[in-house]
Amino acid sequence: MLLMIGDPDDLTLTYVSWLARERGHDVVVLPEHTYGVDWWGEVIEPYPPVLVVGGERLDLAAVTGAFVRMHPSPPLPDGMLLSAEAADLYVQQRRAAVAFIADRLPCVVINRPRAGRSNGTKPLHMAELGAAGFDVPAWLASNDADAVDAFVSAHCPDGAVVKAASGLRSQVRLVDEGLRDRLRAGTSVAIVQRYVAGHEVRVHVIGDVTVGSRVDADTVDYRFDDEPVRYRPEAVPAAIATRCREHAARHGLVLAGLDFRIDDDGRWWCLEMNPVPTFLPYEAATGHPIGPLVVDLLTGEPPQPDRLSALAAYAS
Repeated sequence: MLLMIGDPDDLTLTYVSWLARERGHDVVVLPEHTYGVDWWGEVIEPYPPVLVVGGERLDLAAVTGAFVRMHPSPPLPDGMLLSAEAADLYVQQRRAAVAFIADRLPCVVINRPRAGRSNGTKPLHMAELGAAGFDVPAWLASNDADAVDAFVSAHCPDGAVVKAASGLRSQVRLVDEGLRDRLRAGTSVAIVQRYVAGHEVRVHVIGDVTVGSRVDADTVDYRFDDEPVRYRPEAVPAAIATRCREHAARHGLVLAGLDFRIDDDGRWWCLEMNPVPTFLPYEAATGHPIGPLVVDLLTGEPPQPDRLSALAAYAS
């Protein structure tokens, strides 16, 4: 039996659920917005949690894995009316309860909410990437326009990009006069980082397996911009692949997505490690069996030889 926790409408969660059911596994979906209404958990440390679903206690001994994908703004339960302030507090407390339960499930969890949390504060996150041996483009955390100008002049021959300093999903943009105007008017700290000319590669870590997907797009942030994006398999150097797996494991991540920029000299620059990565567009375009490998981990089934042999062609 597998648990799907979080957003029942999330496409990645839906895909993993479908793959598992196609293999004949029972799947129980536990929507975050119905926690405390249709299902709930009880925890008495140090014992595993007790899950009650539909009024009946779930046999956790039968659960081999759980897949977690939370909605960034989950709704209230149907029919619940609260003030905006009370609704925010309710959602925060419910998220904390769901995360507490998911963190303590006695099975494989992809991913436990506590795993990879340094991504929520980018200065710490990038410092950890550098300490792990990755090449990280020079960066500055600041809301001072003069400091940003001095940094760009000294360290960014091809220009610089700006991104959020927090873990909120944000659009990466080139540093321009608009940013400088906002800084001079007074705004929160942002991350300014040297722009690396070249192409992007997403490296997915799935347990002990790494797969690379090259991303070609005529834009700074292909996730948001309405421009054509082309994906194709990319061989990941053995040293980079090993470092990715080790770094993900060190931070408790079974599934991780590491973003790189590859410059014209072939140097791999690491931008970030995503602890809640989607893999749908990469798998669809490259044929990498990421979803099936995720289900293998959740169910404890050994990967099929044909899946591993298909990936071997892209190892370097």
